[in-house]
Amino acid sequence: MPVPFRNTKSAYGVISQTFHWLIVALLIVQYAWAWRIDGVDGIRARLELVTQHKTIGMSVLILAVLRLLWRMFNRPPPLPAGMPRWESLAARAGHWMLYGLIIAVPLSGWAYSSAAGYGDYWWGPVDFPGIAPTSEALEDLFHEIHEWLTTTLAVVAIGHTLAALRHHFWLKDDVMTRMLPTWRRN
Repeated sequence: MPVPFRNTKSAYGVISQTFHWLIVALLIVQYAWAWRIDGVDGIRARLELVTQHKTIGMSVLILAVLRLLWRMFNRPPPLPAGMPRWESLAARAGHWMLYGLIIAVPLSGWAYSSAAGYGDYWWGPVDFPGIAPTSEALEDLFHEIHEWLTTTLAVVAIGHTLAALRHHFWLKDDVMTRMLPTWRRN
């Protein structure tokens, strides 16, 4: 069976799936890096992990923007026809919350880094401009916002995952398998 490039009425295409799973993988790495940063000794090792964390965060931001652009011109498959209205609304709200948080978390980290007086990095010596003035008060504020958004993203992502697993194992519909490669659905 050929792998669909674009979304169809029954499944996500390979581009949407690639964006989805790449962002998921990078977000998992981001949480692992954040925990490593908190536990590492030595300023040099800490600075290196922070730089990698920021680099991955900027990659997530770019991928999320590209994914939203792709979605604008390539509608996702419709939700199952028999889905209750409350569940349909919750699914749509959850998806848009995820999109918003996946963009807001790196932006808040970028603002946090800018307010702290550090540049952001993207796979090397590429510097992104600061998006906030250097200020200790703003640094503290953006740090709190970044942590709050990160925790909220984890909660919403876990809810999204549990809902997908509910559809697959309890309701036994194709909601979860639509985001899997073709060879996993057959």
